[in-house]
Amino acid sequence: MSRKNYVDDYAISLDIGNASVGWSAFTPNYRLVRAKGHELIGVRLFDPADTAESRRMARTTRRRYSRRRWRLRLLDALFDQALSEIDPSFLARRKYSWVHPDDENNADCWYGSVLFDSNEQDKRFL
Repeated sequence: MSRKNYVDDYAISLDIGNASVGWSAFTPNYRLVRAKGHELIGVRLFDPADTAESRRMARTTRRRYSRRRWRLRLLDALFDQALSEIDPSFLARRKYSWVHPDDENNADCWYGSVLFDSNEQDKRFL
């Protein structure tokens, strides 16, 4: 070919980052290649990518709570027969033990006291 600034042999260099790509074209003796009056070097900037950390944390929390509920249900199933011989309603009361007795939203609940048959037994236990 008879073009004036034609380069037969060149290399392209890329610098790929999180939010940008840098590039250049150079000859074997490390001089920048020129085309249309400009040196072939530049950078392209992008918006940085969002990480999946928030979704991963939510998924981890969901799985942890799910496994905890599964373990508690397994324990209930394993000890249900032995506990029902001593106190048939213990597991049902324990299920609602997190409810505070002074909570107005739970004033008409069926279980009366929190864990035991009377508030006095609850106070001795707690």
